[in-house]
Amino acid sequence: MANTVDFFYGIGSRYSYLAATQMDRLAADTGAALRWRPLWSTRLMQRRGMDPFRGPPASGQYDPAYRTRDVSLWADYYGIPFRDPDWSVLNWERFALSAVAADRLGAAGPYTLRLYNAVFGDGPPPMTDADLGAVADNSGIDGRKLVAQIDDPATQERHERNIADAIAAGVFGVPSFVTDGQMFWGNDRLILLRRHLGAPR
Repeated sequence: MANTVDFFYGIGSRYSYLAATQMDRLAADTGAALRWRPLWSTRLMQRRGMDPFRGPPASGQYDPAYRTRDVSLWADYYGIPFRDPDWSVLNWERFALSAVAADRLGAAGPYTLRLYNAVFGDGPPPMTDADLGAVADNSGIDGRKLVAQIDDPATQERHERNIADAIAAGVFGVPSFVTDGQMFWGNDRLILLRRHLGAPR
């Protein structure tokens, strides 16, 4: 029986972007069944009462300049585009909810990859609901349906369930992967996840 991997990720997370681009290969190499679990990572940290991005960086790991350099190196290693967006003008919570809406429509993976490319890759980043609808259309789902579901209470409920399930599994940040009762945190833990799933070294 194939392992199931819950992939908890945030659209506003550069490291989640990196990890998301590797999910298809992970599934192909290991036979694992992936469940894309989008959430607004700010809400996750608020619920846990711990946010390393508030105030001065807790360590060099959270220094913005370091993170940009680090993600750029990983993107080059993966052979994918990367650019830092204008963080202050994008609606990260709405992006997360749009990914939850895509999940309700059965296309969380394709939509998330298109959205990530718009935000961190080739762009341009979506600024309006119409832009999010266009991302949906380009990922194979009806953009009008997606936009209509962003504010649907059922979308909010699924988002809350993703956060609750993440916390119950011990998730403290994104990206995180949960399988067989074990949690792996971070894009750089993918190698350990692959080993756990039985992929060849």
